[in-house]
Amino acid sequence: MSFATLAEYGRDYCVIDTHNLFVGTTLEDEILLLGAGDDLFSVIAQECSRFGLQLEPGRKLPSYSGGEQSIICCLLLMHLLPKEKLCVLLVHVLETLSPRNRSLLLDRFAALLPAASLSVLTENGPKPLADHV
Repeated sequence: MSFATLAEYGRDYCVIDTHNLFVGTTLEDEILLLGAGDDLFSVIAQECSRFGLQLEPGRKLPSYSGGEQSIICCLLLMHLLPKEKLCVLLVHVLETLSPRNRSLLLDRFAALLPAASLSVLTENGPKPLADHV
């Protein structure tokens, strides 16, 4: 994640930036660092299967494609973020996905974080996604 992007928009948005999606090297590490329960891996694995993505325990996150990493990160955050009104800024996330997976990811945001407003980062700043499909 560009520190400039985070500095500029981090107060108003939960920033999800493809340039820096994870802190840990495996999903298990990420879940541990975020203080989530051990069962979250299986929940995320089940969610990922909707996208045709099979998670492997212990697999290094950088070994997944950029789009796969974006999906994993977004699904992880969807299950950890509060289910209240919040603003999420997607930075180059949707561009990494096929049209099918983009639509599916936006559907999952709508289902799991219905009160969240999604925006994408453009050259002119954040632009709200009027419809999550």
